[in-house]
Amino acid sequence: MENVLRRLSIGCAVAGGAIVLAMIAMSLVSLVGRKLFSAPVPGDIELLQMSIAVAVAAFLPLCEMNDSHIRVDLTAGLFTPVANRILLGVSHVALAGIAALLAWRTALMAADSYAYGAISTMLSVPLWIPQFALVPGLLLLSLCALYRGVVSVGTRLDDDSEVRS
Repeated sequence: MENVLRRLSIGCAVAGGAIVLAMIAMSLVSLVGRKLFSAPVPGDIELLQMSIAVAVAAFLPLCEMNDSHIRVDLTAGLFTPVANRILLGVSHVALAGIAALLAWRTALMAADSYAYGAISTMLSVPLWIPQFALVPGLLLLSLCALYRGVVSVGTRLDDDSEVRS
């Protein structure tokens, strides 16, 4: 299961990286066009905003699989390794629930945008496209967080090196 989730997360992150690289190229073209030819890419900021949101959602599952989220360990020294591992598992499961909720609500928002024909201001991009593009990353994040939560609690309790790192 971990290999499947990790490969899906890597694929999702690679897609997010490709989006970021494409937006860097577009921003560069727009900047050069604006400064040298007074001809920027129309709607560049609009495209950048929509694309970066999708890219961020695509990066989150790999962050979760690598346990690379920011964690504040103010109370870690107050509890036993067993309690810390349980708290870590609960936090992963909470993230899974929140990500699933976000995926569900984002899918509903995309469906509403599609039904009402909502479009962006400058380029008239149908808003349901970038909104719906957020959903796969959020769903994968939910699955990865659920897996990490189960693994955090289910691993051997005498191996507390991961909890303290």
